[in-house]
Amino acid sequence: MAPSRSAAAVLPNESPSADLAPLLCSDALARTAFETCRQHERVSRLIALGVSSNELQAAHAMVDTIDLALAEAVRDFEKKCAKVPVADVAEVRQAANSMWLSAREYLRRHSIAERASRQITQGDDTLGDLHFEYELEASALLALKQATNSYQKLRPDTRS
Repeated sequence: MAPSRSAAAVLPNESPSADLAPLLCSDALARTAFETCRQHERVSRLIALGVSSNELQAAHAMVDTIDLALAEAVRDFEKKCAKVPVADVAEVRQAANSMWLSAREYLRRHSIAERASRQITQGDDTLGDLHFEYELEASALLALKQATNSYQKLRPDTRS
């Protein structure tokens, strides 16, 4: 087996230029959003299969981790792209902004649904409200997937 190359050997010694930093940040958001959607789909498939609770808990832990990574990617995007446009090409800029907005909406809906599930009590209309929140979260996740796919069509090297 050949020895693996170190990160220093693979990456150039120079940091990315200021012009590329927003685009690289946008690409990172795309990869993280793609993985977020993939992990959520995986949990759905595992639930449909009726797997053991241990396997399902592990899958939920992975979803929680990737959701945290998505939140960090959104914050990085906001810092880097607040004053500097993502790209000179209008289509890429619009797709990146759409993906960012979709990621923010998904994270907002996810936190609302999580809060609602913690506050659940039996009786009245609480279960109906909880179902409604989860439907809105699922819709936001679908919008994130569509926005990410649109961005990745323009930047195919962001597919992981």
